[in-house]
Amino acid sequence: MRVLVSGPRGGIGCRLVAALTARGDEVVGLSRRPVPGGVAWNPEAGELDPAALEGFDAVVHLAGETIDGRWTRAHKDRIRASRVVSTSLLTSAIARLDSPPEVLVNASAIGYYGNRPGETLTEESPPGGGFLAEVCVEWERATSPAAEAGVRVARARTGLVLDATAGALPRMLRLARLLLGGRIGSGRQMWSWIDIADEVGALVHLIDNPVEGPVNLTSPNPVSQIDFARALRWAVGRRIGLPAPGWAVGALLGEMGESLLLADTAVVPSVLEASGFHFHHTDLDRALQAEITRI
Repeated sequence: MRVLVSGPRGGIGCRLVAALTARGDEVVGLSRRPVPGGVAWNPEAGELDPAALEGFDAVVHLAGETIDGRWTRAHKDRIRASRVVSTSLLTSAIARLDSPPEVLVNASAIGYYGNRPGETLTEESPPGGGFLAEVCVEWERATSPAAEAGVRVARARTGLVLDATAGALPRMLRLARLLLGGRIGSGRQMWSWIDIADEVGALVHLIDNPVEGPVNLTSPNPVSQIDFARALRWAVGRRIGLPAPGWAVGALLGEMGESLLLADTAVVPSVLEASGFHFHHTDLDRALQAEITRI
């Protein structure tokens, strides 16, 4: 199989490239600074040669501006454009191909659901409110040209990815070792997570199996934030860290902290499980321990 991957150097992208290559697929990166043999594009400038997309069996679109850091107006504009504009450019090019790929796996996020205390969220749940939900709705809508051209489109709504070498987990582990990774706000808000091995495995599964539409990429077992903090404590052999009141999170991190750390989003992977995907890690303690052993 010949697979095009955008964001091939990112934390998820590089692991996906390695997994696909290991099983014998030909993987080509789509990036602003491509390696030899890769495909170049510049989404902000609207630059992408459709001819360069011919001959691929599958496309996985992962590229996007990091959501870490305080959400200034400029940062929010970059977050939105890097997802919506790039996806529109890519899917419009795909729709014009003589032989489009069989499948597009397009990244999305559980931010789609917003802050939903007391709910268990499946792919059939409506979108929530707030900046991330708005971005995710536009992001997913931008895949429409590919779907209308007959491409099977899977929209992968990913939760908190546990990767000891990239993303949020290395910072969380450092804070836990310094006894600073304790309760955040009430601690009762639900966090939906997935181990990096399962994240990559799920993306490969979406390439290979006839799954389309929204797909939650999360463990079947979301946990409360305080239970997540306790699992971190156990993983690093420390007592639980100092708490962070909700008002302090808002004051220090603004809208980003409120949306990522204080939001209650209990998401379950109904479509993924129904399609026959088998998780390696559904227990948070074991998932964290597996990641720590990789450091």
